[in-house]
Amino acid sequence: MKKLLSILILLFLPLLMGTFSASAQVIDASGQYVDTVFNDNVDRSAEDFVTVSLMIADPGAKFFTVLGHACLRLQCPTFDLDYCYSYESEDMTNRVLDFLMGKLRMGLFAIPTNEYCTYYKEQGRGVREYQMNLPPVVETNLWRVMDEHLSAGTTLDFDYYKRGCAITCVKFLKKALGNTKIQYDPSLYDYSPTARELGRKYTENARWVLFYWGFIAGEEVSVPLRGDKQLLMPEDLVQAWQKATLNEEPLIAGAPNVLVEGESQQADGWFTPLMAVLLLLVLAIANLFWKQPYGDWAMLAMQTVVGVILIYLMYFSNLCCTSWNWLLIPFNPLPAILWYWRKYWALPYVCVMAGWCFAMAANLLWGHVLVGWSHILLVLAWSLIVLKQSPWVCTLLLHKNE
Repeated sequence: MKKLLSILILLFLPLLMGTFSASAQVIDASGQYVDTVFNDNVDRSAEDFVTVSLMIADPGAKFFTVLGHACLRLQCPTFDLDYCYSYESEDMTNRVLDFLMGKLRMGLFAIPTNEYCTYYKEQGRGVREYQMNLPPVVETNLWRVMDEHLSAGTTLDFDYYKRGCAITCVKFLKKALGNTKIQYDPSLYDYSPTARELGRKYTENARWVLFYWGFIAGEEVSVPLRGDKQLLMPEDLVQAWQKATLNEEPLIAGAPNVLVEGESQQADGWFTPLMAVLLLLVLAIANLFWKQPYGDWAMLAMQTVVGVILIYLMYFSNLCCTSWNWLLIPFNPLPAILWYWRKYWALPYVCVMAGWCFAMAANLLWGHVLVGWSHILLVLAWSLIVLKQSPWVCTLLLHKNE
């Protein structure tokens, strides 16, 4: 439905562009361009000719909805136009492999507001509208900017870091403003979080999502973001724009208007990643005293599969933000390749893993996030499997009575 609507809008794009121009250019008999004013008696400089709102959808329970969604609503009552311009990707539900390979595309969609609200109502997610206080010329410029991006279609690579819903709202508005600058509250510049830290902040009820993203996101999301570049999350965008001013006037006017009442969304069940990893750690400790190698092989298979995925993401996938990942040090295929000679490298390897765990835990305690506690404990469980392969440990634990 969205694609069909986008095609129809593209077909009538020249008409829409003319609608929001104060004048049109035509060629006279001498071949020169001249301005002609529309004679429909419409005041395109009126404050209510175009109105702009920031739309915020509440977080959902699904994997790719836990951060909520932001878009801009543009209305022209004179011509009965009301659209939500929303940056969205292709459906990922049954295309996980395409997502990991970086084959998904995204683009800007113009969705009738009633359809937009109906979609989130069916999901049980609330929608809030924040009326923006923009000059009329900026509002009409913004509509042109939206139409320009709309014409590109769904041809852009999926990039949640550079083309996330909230940060694109910032970019659209900045382009429409031209040389005019938004004055943000000074507190915005006091803190320079990373995208990884922002993700942790807004996924308290979606810890499995945070756990998975730890294996996917590379070092790019650990770079500090400054100024309006840190407005990656819908709620951060709302808070920043509520405190911002434009030409000494509030950027957002008044309290939000609730368009859709939301229901409570629970992304996590009772079984969290930390609980799963702690259980695995207990099994790894028990495995130290078990002579059979089945537990060793199962953990080795898991470690190898994760390592192959990480290497693919870092060196072969087109997915954004998948360059270097610190988890590649403990999770890589080398232990499986060199498993036959494990008695020679087991103890030195465990020493390296102990150093890795200490460094990652120290970063967490200092407030700099590279990986989470669940990842650290998972590496510790894997290290115990390798420790068992050391001849000295094997003799001490398994053959002390022989």
